[in-house]
Amino acid sequence: MLTHEQAMKRKGESLDTLRSCLERSSIAILTDYRGPANGLTVKQVTELRGKLRKQNGEYRVVKNTLTSKVAKEMGVEGLDPYLQGPTAIAFGYDDPAGIAKAVLDYANENKATSLPAVKAAVLDGVLLKPEQLKAIADLPPREVVLQQLLGLMLAPHRNILGVMNANGRQMATVIDAWRKKQEEGA
Repeated sequence: MLTHEQAMKRKGESLDTLRSCLERSSIAILTDYRGPANGLTVKQVTELRGKLRKQNGEYRVVKNTLTSKVAKEMGVEGLDPYLQGPTAIAFGYDDPAGIAKAVLDYANENKATSLPAVKAAVLDGVLLKPEQLKAIADLPPREVVLQQLLGLMLAPHRNILGVMNANGRQMATVIDAWRKKQEEGA
């Protein structure tokens, strides 16, 4: 059995770990990993953690009281109603859409229980409901968005070059037509 000092030390370590995860994450998805009849098995949690690791994320079971305390310290309000019952958080450190998609896809694959069930999410300090998280999961991956943005940024330059080249082509066509007409007349 733990002494009071050992328990307080563990609680402090848990707070520090949770605070670090929340500070580093771009998205934190609060989930219920246990349904009314049963919950995710150890094998299923391990599979989910593997999928999240591929997206530079992690999945941690948390204590609701500690999570509430850390969230309030960080200025995230309105989380308490979602911190009821068993809670685990999927933390994403890079692409929020990738983490959201991994969690939602895993819940869809696990049709028997639909676990983990999304309670809410925090994206850059803003509280999101499950339906808002679905919209984020539907976004294309970060790399695709960056490529699309680059394409939009380069489009005006390509259009200007096209117009500049078009005038030269048109002039060459007119000169060629004039040349042909001159040859026919001679």
